[in-house]
Amino acid sequence: MEETKEENGGEAIAAGKPRADNIQRWSRWATFALERLPLPYALVVALAALMALAEQVLEYSLDDPTFSRLTSAAVARLLVYPLMAIYILLFLRILKVWAVKALAELRPTVLVSDRVYDEHVRRMVGGDWRIELALLIFVTAIVLNMFLVLRSDLLNSQKTLPSSLPVAAFITANYIFLGWLLLTQVYCSIRHAVALRALAQRPLVVNVFDPVNLLPFGRLSLLHSLPNMGVILIPLIIFGPPTEAGYLVIAFSLVGLLALFIPLWGVHKQIGQAKGRVVTSIHEQLTAIQNALLHGTKTGNFSSVAEMADRTDALAALRKMIQESPNWPFKDTAEVARAILAVASPLIYFILNEIIRAYLLPILGNPG
Repeated sequence: MEETKEENGGEAIAAGKPRADNIQRWSRWATFALERLPLPYALVVALAALMALAEQVLEYSLDDPTFSRLTSAAVARLLVYPLMAIYILLFLRILKVWAVKALAELRPTVLVSDRVYDEHVRRMVGGDWRIELALLIFVTAIVLNMFLVLRSDLLNSQKTLPSSLPVAAFITANYIFLGWLLLTQVYCSIRHAVALRALAQRPLVVNVFDPVNLLPFGRLSLLHSLPNMGVILIPLIIFGPPTEAGYLVIAFSLVGLLALFIPLWGVHKQIGQAKGRVVTSIHEQLTAIQNALLHGTKTGNFSSVAEMADRTDALAALRKMIQESPNWPFKDTAEVARAILAVASPLIYFILNEIIRAYLLPILGNPG
């Protein structure tokens, strides 16, 4: 019984205040493997970007050793891999820093003990090296199969690795690193979403008149949705919309929207329950006032019909405010719309490009 009491609250409200030592301790937990390196994170990002750029230049030189055919479009393509590497590495760090800050703000809102809350935080911001190693092995097998067996056209026009072993190893290692980064980002986003969903199902302090304490839930959910959208947008903007795989953009956008709202379902449910209780109380008070007015009797502490009328107006205004307030942990409906637009931005970009390509370009190209 003591354990159940502790997990469901107990002394959690008194113990659940954000403390600087907690924030520092949570910040020391490594989100993924590169944070465990004994190097400043900024240096890790810079080295990864330089390695990616060097690989892309080296790969291009296999087809055009003199760089005589280098165009602005080719330069843009050379920058896709470095930009994606920088974006993923920076966003993984931002995800951790902002998540720790939001979790510290949420601590008084979640009615569990410090020990249980620590477990939720660790599940969200702490990486598992075994999963990261499994992802690395999986990506290595895929890349080697693509280059050595399938002869993928990701490489030069000869679709084969260079004869020089160091050069071939460098190119292969970079593709493995990029694939591992992409899967690591997906893993971190899924881990973040699952942990957030579990946290949102814990008992929460919900004030329907002032839900500001719940807003960090919305920020956390938006945080783990944005990195995947950015990885889609970078190649979309540089390469343009895919001609045969547009359904992938639609699928990723729909998954992003689900990833935004599903982890928040527990908060949404508790907000709805709290609003229901308050609206029921208002309804009971309005019913009592109505009966008193109809039967000409006094009710409660009201001494006149005017006082009951004022009370009725105040209760009606409160009910309207509650019914119009968001049922999700966002400041208002406009903020919910902005979150949806941010997550759905690849889909919006894709649709706009398709409209321009299918309808506007033919008109501009054939003015007669």
